[in-house]
This record gives sequence, structure tokens and C-alpha cells, in this order.
Amino acid sequence: MAQGSNYLAQQPLSKGRPLIRHLSTFLEKEHGFRSLPVFAKTPLRDLWQTLSPKLEKPALRIALFAGCAMDFIYPDHGKDLLKLLKKANIQVDFPLDQTCCGLPAMMAAEEKTAQALAVQNIQAFSTEQYDYILTLSASCASHLTYNYEKIFREVKEPGMDLKSFTDKIIDFSSFMDKVYQFPQTRQNVNTLVTYHAPCHLCRGLHVTDEPRALIQKAGYTYVPSKDEDVCCGFGGSYSVDFPEISSQILKRKLDTVDASGADILVTECPGCVMQLKGGLDKRQSPVEVLHLVELLTKKE
Repeated sequence: MAQGSNYLAQQPLSKGRPLIRHLSTFLEKEHGFRSLPVFAKTPLRDLWQTLSPKLEKPALRIALFAGCAMDFIYPDHGKDLLKLLKKANIQVDFPLDQTCCGLPAMMAAEEKTAQALAVQNIQAFSTEQYDYILTLSASCASHLTYNYEKIFREVKEPGMDLKSFTDKIIDFSSFMDKVYQFPQTRQNVNTLVTYHAPCHLCRGLHVTDEPRALIQKAGYTYVPSKDEDVCCGFGGSYSVDFPEISSQILKRKLDTVDASGADILVTECPGCVMQLKGGLDKRQSPVEVLHLVELLTKKE
């Protein structure tokens, strides 16, 4: 089904809201523990040429690996990224031949599909043109960095430079903290921000300090919550296949967020945003859930 058809088909359920609170009856019992996001009217890839002008002499040239969720559900995250990087004179390209990173296929033991997706993505990015390949999805970053090497450990694809691709992958918070060097801004002590660490970021990529440092550099008061590095229960298709377990993991996570007293909950993976925002919406909680790129853009 085309993106436009998806957008129209969901309207009776979403009633014009960004979240679907009430599912069809046959899904509500098991999957009604969270609201679900709606598909964007226009995917990020179809907006890109009008959003990202070519810069004359960019300080850096990077390629964006969007991932499925940003491309089709959260294109505003891409818009926010461009707002940040344009001010630093960084050229951002979107290779249109990129596709799903392949993690869902790999987790479903669809090895040939995962390999085909990996080949397409590596061929889509002309790595010699780019200083970095940036992604705002922790899951995609971990999969691209480590699992592609496993996929091609025994099967070598001719004419494909795997290492030059994986060496340039970088997650958002590492890029903003170490490459962009996000500056310290004026303190906003009245807004309390807590953090959820995506599993693929803290355990897959071992990135732990950078997101918390960026929250504080952006001027917010960071308040820790219990078990920040514990899973939110999303796990891609895991939450679909095992909704009873996913809902209990989410409940525990949201209880710790409520206990922190935070105004904003920040994370760095669109899947976690989906799970956490959907769960808090069901609770009718006032806590706002943001991807880290949204939080940093608020300060610009």
C-alpha cells in the first residue's frame, strides 16, 4: 500500500490526531496498552529536495540514513536535523536508493532478505563523497555497524566496500557531541528532562554519556530516573508478537518516569519514541516525549 493510501486509511481511527488511541476491537484487548502513531502524509524522502538546499562550501558533507520510522512516520525529525546542521554549514544528502536497514528481516531469520537489503544500502551510499553516514535511529546504527559485518562474514559481495561503509556510520548523539560539538546554552532550570537509553545505543554501540551531556548542554535540568538503561518493551516486532510482556515492561518504565517528576522524556530511537509516547498518551500523562533531535532544536 502506498504512503498516501496508508495516510488516508488511518484517518477514521486517528480522527486527525497524530496518535491512534482506539484500535479496532479485535486488536484492542492485546495491543490497547499504548496509542499508535499515524503515518505521515508525505514521507521524508519525497520532501527532501525542497528541504535540503545544496551548500556552496560545506564544512562537512554527510549522508542521512533515515530508517523506516523517520522516513514514513517521523519526517519532522529529519526537518529538525536540517535546522541544526544548516547553521553549522553541514551539507546533508539523502540517497534515495536507501531502504530498510534489514534488522527486522534478520531478527525474523530471513537471512537472504537481510543480505539483499544490506547490499542495496551499501550500494546506495557513495562513501567516498561523505565524511559521515548519520542516523537518528539507534537500532539502525547498531545494525549497520555490527550486523552487516556478520552478514557478509562468509559471503563476499563483489564490488562492495563494506568497511568504508560501516566505518562512517555514526549515531546522532555521538555526532552532535563529538563532531558538531553542540555548544552550552543558557540554563533553563524550570524544565526537568529525564532520559531513556535505547538498548541498541547503550548496549549495542556503548554510547552512554553523550545523550545526557547534550541534555545539559542544551540548558535543561537533567533528572535521572530509575533504570534508565532498561528496555522500554518495544523491541521492534517483539511488542507485536508478545504484547502482554511488552505492556508490563512499558508499565514499569513509565512508572519510573512518573516518579522522576520530569516534564520531558528524551530518547534517541524512533521505536522507543513510538512505545513511550504511546504509553504515556494512554495514561493521559502530561510528560512530553521527544527524540533528542527535537529537544536540541527547541534551543535553536
